[in-house]
Amino acid sequence: MKKMIFLVAGFAALIAGAYGSSYLFAQQAGSAKPAAQQGTKIAVVNIGQVFNQYTRAVAMKTELEQTLKPYKDKGKTLTDQIKAWEDELRKPQLDPAKAGQYQDSIKAHKRTLEDMSAEITRLLGKKQEDNLVTLWKEVNMGIKAVGEAYGFQIVVGYGDPMEKNLLDQFPNVNRKMQAMDLGSTVPLYVHGSVDLSQAVVDTLNHWVDPKKKAVTPVSGTK
Repeated sequence: MKKMIFLVAGFAALIAGAYGSSYLFAQQAGSAKPAAQQGTKIAVVNIGQVFNQYTRAVAMKTELEQTLKPYKDKGKTLTDQIKAWEDELRKPQLDPAKAGQYQDSIKAHKRTLEDMSAEITRLLGKKQEDNLVTLWKEVNMGIKAVGEAYGFQIVVGYGDPMEKNLLDQFPNVNRKMQAMDLGSTVPLYVHGSVDLSQAVVDTLNHWVDPKKKAVTPVSGTK
């Protein structure tokens, strides 16, 4: 799952929505929770799917992109100019005076890029960290509520690409193999009846906008 950076989001409104929507889980639990059984029930949630489909996360990402756009545009202009000068430096019989000017300009542009990077860090650094933590808390609120509604005692998070064609490609396979080599647990098969990803997404989005549908049946039946 790609690293995501988020801008400020109010947590109090989500908490209010969570309490105000508590009746949803009582209704869903009555129809979805199976008869009492022995043993611990374990479900999974694709955190990447939740972060990509949760409307507040999408809004935060969009706001971030808008904040960074002027820097990205300027950075592209600078890097394109650097590349053009480097191409000129590769030409044979280049006038030494011109070569010196190009080299000085390249150094100056690279310093500007470094200054821009430091400015972005100052502008967004602490705010990025705070908002990622806030979003993490919100997502876990949704996971807890849905897990309890369906009678699961443990919910395990994992990350898979949203694009199905990437699941069996080398980067994803290698990522999972490396995680297992380091001692982590990776879901290799997930029955649809224990995948709560979509239910968590729907619940979080309903808390943000009550007009949206609430908890759906657990993803998949196969």
